[in-house]
Amino acid sequence: MEVTRYEQTLAGHDGLAAAMAVASAQARATVPASTSHEKAIRDIAAGVAAPVLVGYVIWLLRTAQARRLNRLCFLSRDAQVFSEIALRLAPRLGVQLSMDYVYSSRRTWSLAASDPYELEKADWLFNSFMRSNAADVCARLGLDIDEWTGTLAAAGASLSPSARADDPEQNAALRRFVATPEVAEAMRPRIERMRQLVRDYAIQEGIASESTGLVDAGWTGRMIGALYSVLTSVDLPVPQTFFWGHEPRASGWTDPKLITAYMYNTVAEPGVQWRVPDVPYIVETFCMADHAIVSGYRRTESGRIEAVLENTNAPVSAWGFDVYRAAIYAFCSALSLSHVGEDIRPVLSSLLSDFWITPTEQEAAAWGAYPYDSDPLGRATLPLARALSKQELDPLLNGGGMFDQGDRAWLQGSLALSGPAGRQAAAVLSPQYAKLGSPATD
Repeated sequence: MEVTRYEQTLAGHDGLAAAMAVASAQARATVPASTSHEKAIRDIAAGVAAPVLVGYVIWLLRTAQARRLNRLCFLSRDAQVFSEIALRLAPRLGVQLSMDYVYSSRRTWSLAASDPYELEKADWLFNSFMRSNAADVCARLGLDIDEWTGTLAAAGASLSPSARADDPEQNAALRRFVATPEVAEAMRPRIERMRQLVRDYAIQEGIASESTGLVDAGWTGRMIGALYSVLTSVDLPVPQTFFWGHEPRASGWTDPKLITAYMYNTVAEPGVQWRVPDVPYIVETFCMADHAIVSGYRRTESGRIEAVLENTNAPVSAWGFDVYRAAIYAFCSALSLSHVGEDIRPVLSSLLSDFWITPTEQEAAAWGAYPYDSDPLGRATLPLARALSKQELDPLLNGGGMFDQGDRAWLQGSLALSGPAGRQAAAVLSPQYAKLGSPATD
């Protein structure tokens, strides 16, 4: 089997990186791929995703052990794969911790932390990769839009699905809508009920403890800030939090005493030297889960709190979830752990950059087809990359002007699918790609 370019990068280093090159090759030899689509999924899983995820989990387990934590709680859905990797590696690393997979979502925790009389300040209602329209805002609040069309119209909000909160007028109108007394009074009991459910669930699962570490992929910290608000409002203890990467913004939350990041942190150590442009899109894709988004919690007859969710994720399953996870697990089984103390973040950054910024057409076709969705309710699923037309690229190619990548999360993957014009555009953008700005998703 031919060595991949990612295995060549890993093999160019000693210790853990070299061991990862061997594990990648063995994983590819172990996991069958019957189509070019499956082959691209498997090869990127083994050569890029597995090193990136496993490197984080090794650091996580060793850090949690050093801090004498008793429990790690892996947050759904992004941390599902971290949980599976940790369960496989912890015994081999001699790490003894209680590890649990717990259910959370931006909708439930953010709603629990909201003030019903200041919903116009709740940015989570309006922001995501695809900015909210009127139906999205109602759905995030749990309101039937058909019962609120009059109030929306009175606030000046458009009911058109294409009218979204990235338009200043629609944004202002939606904020006027949620600020109305009618919405506040409708939401007050819903928020109070969700707040109590989140608190009880946090106690039940051992989340509300200073000796617990929460594990997630990361980003703005808003969800953790929401949990912090819900717990501290009744003097419950708060856990430590571990992120793969952290980039808080004005609408996010951070606390250097509570949040520790592995690859990068835009406001603290380790800084941004290993940050790859648009990296949240990559890692969220690598952190695909096999179940749907948590839409709420319910209390059973026994008094326990259960998450409300669908136990399937059909679009991701159809894309190739089983092949992807099989390659991750095969990598874990094959990996030698004799050099786990080494810092391989520079190598991981290189792998991510090579894949994300210079994908092959085959890689872009397979991974660009991934059904990406950063919306809190899963209402905006789109392919990670789609080809751009020559007309869309002309502003860039004829004079160096910019173009609108629209709802394409993976710019370079989209260009790789766009033929000669796309390759020309990629060459034009390459020197400035790192300056294109932070991704819109939060």
